[in-house]
Amino acid sequence: MSVFQLNNGYPLSTHEVKDFANDLTLYGIPYQECEHWLEVGNCELRNNYTLFISVLSQQAQSLLHQVLPVLKVHAVSFRLLKNDRLVDQSNGLTMGAKDAGKVIVIYPLHAKQARQLAHDLERVTVSFMGITPYESLRIGKVLYTALDSGVSYHIPAVYRNKRRKGIIGKYYIPVKLLRFNPKGDIYLGVNIKQFSFTHCIIKQARAASFIDRYGRESAHKLFWQKSVLEQIQHELPVPQVIDFCSKGEDHYLVTSYINGQLLPDRLKGIYRDRIWREIELADKVKILGYFLQITESIKRLHELGYLHRDIQVNNFIIRGDTVYLLDFELAYYMPAGTPDPPFGYGTVMFMSPQQRQGEQPAPEDDIYSIGVVLAYMILNPVDQESFSGNIYNALVNAGLEAKLLDVIILCLDPDPANRPSLSSIITILKTGDIPENIELV
Repeated sequence: MSVFQLNNGYPLSTHEVKDFANDLTLYGIPYQECEHWLEVGNCELRNNYTLFISVLSQQAQSLLHQVLPVLKVHAVSFRLLKNDRLVDQSNGLTMGAKDAGKVIVIYPLHAKQARQLAHDLERVTVSFMGITPYESLRIGKVLYTALDSGVSYHIPAVYRNKRRKGIIGKYYIPVKLLRFNPKGDIYLGVNIKQFSFTHCIIKQARAASFIDRYGRESAHKLFWQKSVLEQIQHELPVPQVIDFCSKGEDHYLVTSYINGQLLPDRLKGIYRDRIWREIELADKVKILGYFLQITESIKRLHELGYLHRDIQVNNFIIRGDTVYLLDFELAYYMPAGTPDPPFGYGTVMFMSPQQRQGEQPAPEDDIYSIGVVLAYMILNPVDQESFSGNIYNALVNAGLEAKLLDVIILCLDPDPANRPSLSSIITILKTGDIPENIELV
C-alpha cells in the first residue's frame, strides 16, 4: 500500500460502539464484568502459559465469532475488552504500552492445553491482523504468549523474530533498538550514504499495526510527521528529516540523531534524590530555563500554525543545554484544518479534558499539557505511573513558589478560556520573582 493512499480494504469503524457481551451471550458463555473487561471463568490464574490475541478494532467482532467457539470447547478461562472502542483505545496506547494489543487474554491450565489452544486458535485467526503486544513472543498470525512461557510451540518461520532488520532503504542500518512500540519501533541507525557513517534515528510504522475509523494506518501518521518536520525544521530545535522509505510493507522515517538526554533523565541528574525546596538556586535556574525553552518552542510552533498535541516529558531531549522537541505525529495545522479529522490519542496524563473527549484541537490543549510538564519537572517523580494523586498538595509540600504554582493551576483549569497565554507564561518566567532573585534570560 502506498503511504499516500487510504486503505479502503477494511471496514471503517463508526461512532456506534459494539459491545461484546452480546457475543458471549450468543454462544451461551457466562461472564462477569470487571473494570473494562468481560471475564469468563477464573481470571486470577497466574502462570506462564497465558496467551494473548491481538486484533484491530474493525475486525474484533468478526474474530470473536471465530474464537469464542474454540474457547468454549476448551472450557478455558479468559477475558476480553468490553467493546470495540476499548480495543481502539488499547491499540492506540491510551491504556499504556504494556497492555496494548491484548484484546483477549487466555489462561490455560497447563502447557499441553496451551499448545492445543495455540494450534486451534491459529487455524481460525489467520485472516486477521493486530498490533504486536509489549514483551511478547509471536506464535501465530495474531496470537502471542509471554517471552518466558517455557512452552515449546511450533512457530511458523514467517512469525519468528528476526535478529537483524537488515538495511532500511538504501543507506540506513539499524544497530540498536531504542524503544519498542506496538505500532512501530525506534532504532538508532547508521547512515552510510556517501560513506558518511553518521548516526541517525529510524522510526518504523509497522504494517497493519493500527487502522483508525477513517482507514488511516500508522504509516499515514509517520508521513504526516515527516511533512510537519520539513516545514518547521529550520525554525525550531527539532530533528532534521533525512529520508522516508519502505521495506516490505513497513514504512520508515529517518531523521538526524540528537545525542542527548531525555528530559526526565536530565531532571534526575539535577535533583539527585532531593526535592524542589532542597536544591540549590542554580539548579532551579537550570530547570526553569529548560521549561522556558519548552514554552518558547511551543509558542513559535503555534506562530507557524501548528499544534503539537502530544506535549509530554519524553518528547523533549536535551543536548548540551538546548531542549529539542520530538514526535509530531499528532500535530495539527490550524490554517488548513489538517489532518481532517485530527489524529487521535496523545499521552493520557498530559492531555487536556477537551483532547481526551475528541473536541476540535485548540492552542489551549497544548497549554494544558505545558502545565502538566511543569508540574512533572518540579515533582520529579520516580516514573510516570507515580505521577498522580493530589498534585497540588505534592507541589506545595515540595516548596513550590506561589507564582509558579499559580501558573500550573491556571494551565490545568478545566475551562480552556481560563488558561494563560504562552506569552504570559514566558513573561512570568523572565520577569517574575519566582524563585527570589532568579532571572531567566
